[in-house]
Amino acid sequence: MKKKLLSAILAASMATAMLAGCGSSSSGSDTAATAASASGEAATATGTAASGAGAAIDSISVVSGSEDGAVLDTAKSGTLQSFSEDRHLYEGLYKLDQDGNPVLGQAANVETSDDGLTWTFTLRDDITWSDGQAVKASDFTYAWQRLAESGQDYSSLLSMIKDTKTPDDKTIVITLNYPCAYLPSVLAFPSSYPVRQDYAEKYGDAYATDPDKAVYNGAYTLSDWTHQQEIVMTKRDDYYDASNITVGEIHWELMSDATTALASYQSGDVIYSDLVPDEEVENLEGQGLQYAPGYMTYTVMFNLKSGNEVLQNADVRKALSLAIDRQRVVDLRSMNDELADTYTPSGMTGSDGTDFTDTVTPWFDNSTYEDNCKEAQDLLAKAGYSGDNFPTLTYLVSNSNTQEVAESIVGDWSSVLGINSITVSSSDSFFSSRENGDYDLAYFGWYMDYPDISNILGTMVTGANDAGYSSDEYDAAYDAAIAESDPTKQWEDYAKCEDILSNDLPITPILHGENKYLFDDTNYSGLIYYCGNAYFGYLTQN
Repeated sequence: MKKKLLSAILAASMATAMLAGCGSSSSGSDTAATAASASGEAATATGTAASGAGAAIDSISVVSGSEDGAVLDTAKSGTLQSFSEDRHLYEGLYKLDQDGNPVLGQAANVETSDDGLTWTFTLRDDITWSDGQAVKASDFTYAWQRLAESGQDYSSLLSMIKDTKTPDDKTIVITLNYPCAYLPSVLAFPSSYPVRQDYAEKYGDAYATDPDKAVYNGAYTLSDWTHQQEIVMTKRDDYYDASNITVGEIHWELMSDATTALASYQSGDVIYSDLVPDEEVENLEGQGLQYAPGYMTYTVMFNLKSGNEVLQNADVRKALSLAIDRQRVVDLRSMNDELADTYTPSGMTGSDGTDFTDTVTPWFDNSTYEDNCKEAQDLLAKAGYSGDNFPTLTYLVSNSNTQEVAESIVGDWSSVLGINSITVSSSDSFFSSRENGDYDLAYFGWYMDYPDISNILGTMVTGANDAGYSSDEYDAAYDAAIAESDPTKQWEDYAKCEDILSNDLPITPILHGENKYLFDDTNYSGLIYYCGNAYFGYLTQN
């Protein structure tokens, strides 16, 4: 599931509510330790993040997604699948420990100034790339500059950084635009990992597309990539913490069909799968089905840049939004989802326990669905359209699960608005097609990466979304929020972001969901599941 990041990415208190397990919200004035603790609690709450006490494992096979989602260039990675894979091959100044907490990784220590604006990192002496060269401070700063210039999903991830200096090969001095308590979570995130400049420049667009086109500073090296079939990672014996890595080889089976993935899991060919057929969820209880706090928002995205002209009309987008029976979608999935009437999911709370979503004006009231349908019909007519003259559109989805929901939504548009010209199309190249604007409407789900409200609202800033949405008003409200140190004022700015989105409708929220995945916890222990990413290096056999 694709994750487009944010633009000044991070800010306020997202930890609390989110995707596969980020913790509770924290304000910009909290300490870095508090932020790290919050995100660690979220990861541990999945029930599978624990240090295994069993035997080491020679080899495992897992399913995380298809070839299309396997992007191992950290500047271009934008899917949960790619982040999981990247966490094994590369390592940042911080990493996740065996309990899922952000702890120092490639850095030996860090010192922070009293005002929280200057962070000075000293690298470890025993860190190397997979070709034996020492990891240098410049490998990080080069990667961060490359990320910022990439124009990719997470290009604004480090926008809280004002300046970086590398006085020597072992020292990185970061100056921030504002105090950022959740910086450890950001620097533990794959998009901030280092890159060797010589390899990136030698291979250009082909960088990290085959084992020999990159080098790796993490616990594993990429030993084989049979495209469209399998990725193989092998443990690095020269990794500084190799004694704690208990899995020798990881085979990532590349597939996009949830039914096929389930069959592979049930046959024992794989021990983990991110792909779970929605229609089989009830039958999988007690058979390895795992849930983690979702903190995710499932939406319909409208292509405002290169999609059909009809979608440029805000009244049309609102009509399509109001006509969706979200409760029916929630009932259809039968997965403990929460109907979404805001973009930001619930769970992000302030110091007094107030949930951020309770301070936001809902985008609509699904309890008045019949009235919503009448308004939708009036809006469509006002825009000059009806079911008879509505143009042909394609609704792009990623797999069978998102296709089922899309078909339900298209059914609402047919029954309420008389529109029968929208067809659902599932594609193995879904992510690249959506990024390239080759769609009219598309599935868009955002799973939070770390604990902060900015982590979801940042997805809609100019240049950070596949909808082609750009609003100076929205960008200004978001920028004000992430720079605000007063939690009350910060939430007001974030609430303003929600209001602007509810009027502009580049996306329309459908539901907030939990994360689900299959894991053979009968025979294996020690899985780290953090904000939708899986780390297998600490697995042991029971």
